[in-house]
Amino acid sequence: MATAVLALRVLLAVVFATAGVGKLLDLAGSRRAVADFGVPEAAARVIGLLLPLAELAIAIGLIFRPSAQVAAIAAAVVLAGFIAGIARALSRGEQPDCHCFGQIHSAPAGPATLVRNGVLAAAAIVIAAYGTGPAIDSWVSDRSAAELVAVGLGILALAASLYAWTLLTQNRSLINDLRIARKAGAIGGRFGLPVGTEAPRFELADLQGDRVTLMNLTQRGKPVVLMFMSPWCGPCGAMLPRIRQWQETLRDRLTIAVISTGTPEQNEAFVEQGVEDVLLQEEMEVADIFSVKGTPSAVIVSQEGNVASNLGEMEQAIEPLVRLALRQGPNIVSVEGSAA
Repeated sequence: MATAVLALRVLLAVVFATAGVGKLLDLAGSRRAVADFGVPEAAARVIGLLLPLAELAIAIGLIFRPSAQVAAIAAAVVLAGFIAGIARALSRGEQPDCHCFGQIHSAPAGPATLVRNGVLAAAAIVIAAYGTGPAIDSWVSDRSAAELVAVGLGILALAASLYAWTLLTQNRSLINDLRIARKAGAIGGRFGLPVGTEAPRFELADLQGDRVTLMNLTQRGKPVVLMFMSPWCGPCGAMLPRIRQWQETLRDRLTIAVISTGTPEQNEAFVEQGVEDVLLQEEMEVADIFSVKGTPSAVIVSQEGNVASNLGEMEQAIEPLVRLALRQGPNIVSVEGSAA
């Protein structure tokens, strides 16, 4: 049992050290992730810095036997906070980017994230309840060279297995996104402009009456997702909370603009839901030049102003387009594999 507790200490120390270093390498992303979980912007800036420093302090504390038990209690508290924040987001139908390992690895928080944090919290509780186990140097000195080599090889094999499992999970997720987008494309995605062609230029009024062009949107330095919607479209109305969430949580990585029809009064639902960048066409003139045949539909335009994806229709096709845009960043690839 003493060896098992020591192994848990080392495991937690590695996890917290990796998380702390990853977040420090991307402080802006760390602060954004904290804000995405509902923390006020001013507090998020402070917590986004203190959190990785606390994780590194916990990692160091777990390594040394005299401080390991206190560090384990601190780890359990931090993990409990993570679990509560993720559970709250999931209960509201949100999956913000957890930014768990900062620049090293990040993904939308989901049930798997809850399970992982729960397992780590259980490990911290075992250390806090049972005791610290032996000191690392004492444990090493009590082992023969052959035993240490065997342990080292076991650790490498475990690390390789975990890395392979991570790659497999990511690959399956990407394949699933492509499958959904292609399936939707087989139904309605035959419409739309060829990927790689120059996106048609337009100029429309927003809800305040200001004129906005496609160039105004691309000059923000991020890929643009054009959402074609209508105030009389039921599926469009159902998507409004999702669009608002994307605009709030992804504003540093994507520009999401809504092209609707009708008058500002008829589009009051967008205002009520807090959706931004709502542009109004008189009829369907902009939708027509993008070969849009129904709403809701979406297409991605690259920073250079080129069509960067096939047309996605309905939420089951639009959401994979958004995820693919996030994964590819500036070098967007279409759902059919054509580079923008």
